[in-house]
Amino acid sequence: MKSSNLMAALVTMGLAAAVATPAMALENQFSGSFTSFYDVSNYSAAGNYGANANANAAGLEKNAKTENYFVQRVRLGYTAKASEEVKLVTKFELDYNYWGNNSYTNQRGGGGALGADSVNLETKNLYLDLNLPGHVNAKIGMQGYNDSFKGIIFDADMAGILLSHEYSKASVAAGYFRFSDRAGSTLGKYTYDMFSLDGKYTVSKDVKIGAAYYFFNDNRDNGSTTTASAAPTYVTADGTNLYAPGTTFTSTANPKNATKVHTVGLNVEAAAGPVTLTGFALAQFGDLTKTEKAKGFALNIGAKLPLAGGTARTELLYVGGGKNALYVPASDNGGTEGGGFYDAEMIMLNRDKNATTIDNALVYDANNYNQGLIMGSLGYDYNFTPKLSGSANAGFAAIAKDVNVPGAEHKSNYLGTEINCETNYKLMPSVTVGARAGYVFLGDYFKSSPKFDNPYDVKLIAKYAF
Repeated sequence: MKSSNLMAALVTMGLAAAVATPAMALENQFSGSFTSFYDVSNYSAAGNYGANANANAAGLEKNAKTENYFVQRVRLGYTAKASEEVKLVTKFELDYNYWGNNSYTNQRGGGGALGADSVNLETKNLYLDLNLPGHVNAKIGMQGYNDSFKGIIFDADMAGILLSHEYSKASVAAGYFRFSDRAGSTLGKYTYDMFSLDGKYTVSKDVKIGAAYYFFNDNRDNGSTTTASAAPTYVTADGTNLYAPGTTFTSTANPKNATKVHTVGLNVEAAAGPVTLTGFALAQFGDLTKTEKAKGFALNIGAKLPLAGGTARTELLYVGGGKNALYVPASDNGGTEGGGFYDAEMIMLNRDKNATTIDNALVYDANNYNQGLIMGSLGYDYNFTPKLSGSANAGFAAIAKDVNVPGAEHKSNYLGTEINCETNYKLMPSVTVGARAGYVFLGDYFKSSPKFDNPYDVKLIAKYAF
């Protein structure tokens, strides 16, 4: 063997050993879930949107047609654990918005049609999880994070650094997250950031209290809009549009964001005999814009009680509207990142816990188009056997302040009343099949022209978790 070939072989073997040695010490942890459901509904997120989507009416129609479709979601998690101090956590998501939507495409939620072969892998989390000296935990990277107010301010994946420390009776966490950075300008100059500080203290075995502070700072530069005069265009033989000679252009600067919103609040969990109480109170102050002040607030109380072999639940939520509207962050595509108040266990009044990227709701988030929210719910959970369980829920919702959102005139602030039920059966420890159905009696908020049909939704669900 020539010396050069020998040297190349030795180098290759050395590199292979260097790569393999640390890998052999890794503990590879895999987790994930599969969910698929069949949906029958006249309140469908598969394309049936009413004309008044900005007026709490997304999905509502007069003489609404019944749609049926299949939805599928897979979530995959992989953790590379080097030691108790070092882990790399990754989570991915693959959706078919509905079976049959398209194939051979590059689209989020696509590929559900014949042939499949679509690129639709979504990256949710990529972060380093470190246990540092002094019992300090650090999470660095894209991670899931939600507020301490049942997720009504934010409940999303975000890139940042979160430091936390556990004491004997308390815990504290501090974080910095970058929501957005205008790539068209100097990076780090026009950004959308959040700073968080969260603490909890165990007063006794029956009482835990917490306090949280979130500061949202959005100073993104929205650039300028260039418009051409009304001069005609010239189209070349190859179809290229060229502005006619003499065309004038006008550049108008868009207003720069000036959002500096402070959110402060308290939360509590307490046991009073057999009853477990949870709740929070929060307020916001600062600047929404250069001329508009942040004055949002929200109040909540919830309770759970063992009853007749099952568990009874209730939630009450009040969120200010109008000048007291709650500020919730939004992503770059304009979508809200406020949580759906899943504690109420609604299907259509709030976002459904089973819905995927095509979910929809009469009240999509607690800001509710600056109208706020008044909401209450009652629920009951019962295990019939170790494998069979069920629940029933009822809830109502109204807006706190009518701010004349574009759409039909509103006869009242009452949005409607929902009743729903759910049953689940464990085929095996990790596989569950179930059904979930709901009906909404629309309130007078919708009882003007056009008059919408009461929405209903029925799902047959299969889940596998590992």
